[in-house]
Amino acid sequence: MNTPLWFSNLLSWSVQVGLVVVLATILPRLFRVREPGVLLAYWRGLTLVSIVLPLLQPWHHPRIISAFLVTSELAPTVAPPSVQAATRWHLPNMEPLAWIAGAVILCGIALRIVILLFGLRRLRQFRLASRPGPASAEWFAVAEQIPAFGNLRVEFHLSANVDSPVTFGFGSPIILLPERFLSLGKALQAAICCHELLHVQRRDWVHHLAEEVIRSVFWFHPGIAWLIGRARLAREQVVDREVVKLTGARKTYLEALLEFTAGRGRFAAIPAPPFLAERQLVERVALMLKEGRMSRGKLAALLGVMVSCLAFAVVLGARSFPLKGAPTVQAPKSGVGGGASGGVSDGTSSGIAGTVSGGVSGGVSGGVRGRISGEAPRVQRGSEPEVSYDSIWIDTVKRGRMVRQVRGLGTLARSEAGGSLLAKINIAPALMADVRPNETATVDTHKGLLRGRVAILKEPTDPSVVVIVLDGPLPSGIDVGAQVEGAIDIETLDNVLHVGRPARGAANSTVPLFRIDADGNGATRVNVKLGRASVNDIEVLEGLKEGDKVILSDMSSFDSAERIRLTPQKNSTH
Repeated sequence: MNTPLWFSNLLSWSVQVGLVVVLATILPRLFRVREPGVLLAYWRGLTLVSIVLPLLQPWHHPRIISAFLVTSELAPTVAPPSVQAATRWHLPNMEPLAWIAGAVILCGIALRIVILLFGLRRLRQFRLASRPGPASAEWFAVAEQIPAFGNLRVEFHLSANVDSPVTFGFGSPIILLPERFLSLGKALQAAICCHELLHVQRRDWVHHLAEEVIRSVFWFHPGIAWLIGRARLAREQVVDREVVKLTGARKTYLEALLEFTAGRGRFAAIPAPPFLAERQLVERVALMLKEGRMSRGKLAALLGVMVSCLAFAVVLGARSFPLKGAPTVQAPKSGVGGGASGGVSDGTSSGIAGTVSGGVSGGVSGGVRGRISGEAPRVQRGSEPEVSYDSIWIDTVKRGRMVRQVRGLGTLARSEAGGSLLAKINIAPALMADVRPNETATVDTHKGLLRGRVAILKEPTDPSVVVIVLDGPLPSGIDVGAQVEGAIDIETLDNVLHVGRPARGAANSTVPLFRIDADGNGATRVNVKLGRASVNDIEVLEGLKEGDKVILSDMSSFDSAERIRLTPQKNSTH
């Protein structure tokens, strides 16, 4: 069963981001880049690149060579020619798993957004329940003592709902302090207030809130969460370094960090960074204890190398796991290129009518008596060219049961043990994944149809051969060793909208088709989204409704026309 295109692209993007994140984590440690300001820009940039990665790379569009026009005088009993999509790996039964995964991802996004909104509401409740700090407190003077904070408008509040200082708010930011803050020493109070005031000055809560939104949308990818976590650590390290620079009290500030190493459980539910987040203490303290700094020249050179490595990783990921767009249809060149070979019969018996050299293969059953035409002359854009009913194949969109099949050629045989009648059918390797034991099969002997069931997958002597046990006697004139055509029913779809498979209709693609007007005098181009496909039929997802009549023949000669005029059949008796 085919994997949906959106799910395949999601997996490819996830792997691409994973490769970038792994390399991005190794490089700073390898080159010993510890400058927090540089790392903050580094991690933020990587987060942005990961999100827009689909826009930074070319998408792979599989090419499908369109089929040829088939005259309508042959068509009443003939299946329309179809072209298989480019060969790709087939994963069994992936489609339902993909839709389940998609539903889980969407539900997770919705849940995370709801949690974020509840967190914002809870912050508002904390603010309303808090009380202003005493105006006489010495830590109020921190903003006045440090010139950098002179123009800040911020409120200090005491709250029983927090156990660590926290800052939030846009226009009127507020710093919530735990009630035990008053029992701390004056030096610790000043260091903590300086830390929170720097967050206000830098408008870090805006960045924190944006990161929460990104985490909510991409919650399913651990790489995105890792990048955001590293960016938050770097932001705190930038503030730590600035606090030590402004206050000159490194030891006091370290003591302030250690004061809040426990009791941070309630901050998981509010979208605001605490004074000390979990798993940050060791790295923050370690950086403050290191005195050495890297020169600007060396830092710039190392950043150039790191960026080059990451660019290479992006290119490698895009080539190894490309994102795929809708298949593009390539019209055939003029002429058939070799003609139709294989004895095209003018009888009425069903069978394999022939093989078209140049890439379009497979049987066209039902007594083909016409011709296969090459590419017609192109038309001027905006004009309405005339097309005869004689040169097109038409089908009506139906709702009901559709049986998906795979087909192949083979021979009749007898089993070695009980003498049961068998058909050994060659199936293309790309389609073998869809075949299961005991599935219903029909074998066309060219003189009658025989029913049977799949008995053996991948015969030991030939892994591409499927063995079908047949019911009933052989038709008269047919014996063991005769060439036959087998069709295996791999899936039955109930109550689906379906139509004959267009010449340019690949599974899970969107193709332009001409829909015939109600009066039958013309046809209009419409984009039709197609789903699961069989040999002769394909599911219609969007663009058509039950009862619509569409042209299934190759109309690539009229790609520049939005409408065509239909002329009567030459042999019409009306």
